[in-house]
Amino acid sequence: MSKMHKYRLSIREIRKLTQLIKQFFGVDFDRKASWEAVKIDREREIYIVNGLPAFIRIGEELYPTVVCVERRMTLLPKVIVDMGAVPYIVNGADVMMPGVVRIEGSFKGGCIVAVSDEKYGRILAVARSLISSDVASEISTGRGFKNIHHVGDVFWKIMKNLGLV
Repeated sequence: MSKMHKYRLSIREIRKLTQLIKQFFGVDFDRKASWEAVKIDREREIYIVNGLPAFIRIGEELYPTVVCVERRMTLLPKVIVDMGAVPYIVNGADVMMPGVVRIEGSFKGGCIVAVSDEKYGRILAVARSLISSDVASEISTGRGFKNIHHVGDVFWKIMKNLGLV
């Protein structure tokens, strides 16, 4: 991993990002807010809005951070998992259907969802659904959600080192 680089976003970059965020997550972010980015490497970045890590970029894809979802800056359908699944998910494992207790909200395959634990309701990860909510509520085997960003990953560690979480 190369050296991280933190910088302010240009007006053009902010405009492009806010349009993408509105298009994919239905949330209007203030263009006049303080927007910064932490470039981890060529493929990965963290976007910080008014001091809060709001979004990450992996390649060309944009995802809300665990912090963004936890603070309800963006609303996502939620997958609640049992406490036995928590250690695996926070170590980067995908969400397997036997660990899913319930689903809140509806979604199609390929949508971004939040993953939380059943005991405390804390957001553990942001994942991509591999199946729709209708199918997920009916099956109890196999892999249901691809873990994209979780508590303890490289993004989380950088946010923690910068004092953002």
